[in-house]
Amino acid sequence: MPNLFDRLNQELEAFGRRAQTALDEGKLQIELLRLRRQRDVAARQLGTLVYRRERGGQSEPRRIDAVMLRLDDLEQEIASLEARLKEMGCEPPGASSESEAEPVTADTAEGQAHTGV
Repeated sequence: MPNLFDRLNQELEAFGRRAQTALDEGKLQIELLRLRRQRDVAARQLGTLVYRRERGGQSEPRRIDAVMLRLDDLEQEIASLEARLKEMGCEPPGASSESEAEPVTADTAEGQAHTGV
């Protein structure tokens, strides 16, 4: 009889570990989606600022620099979370399309502004 209880206890502990891992993974994926959304908003802001500057509008170099720094920070946080998810053996949501996309940098934003892309 004690053997049965030991086995049941082991199974319950294993189930608890799997459930906790799934919960942790879900939290990381939600955080990753939140950071990607913030990155998209910052990239849109940068695009608007560069567009205004290129069209002769009021230039805000400090604001452009601030948005680019924010994008750099977000890219680092996203890369860190994606690495953590891969360590856990999961595929980050949207990783296949995201990883193939070129990250937005000052060079690509300016190139796009000049080429019309």
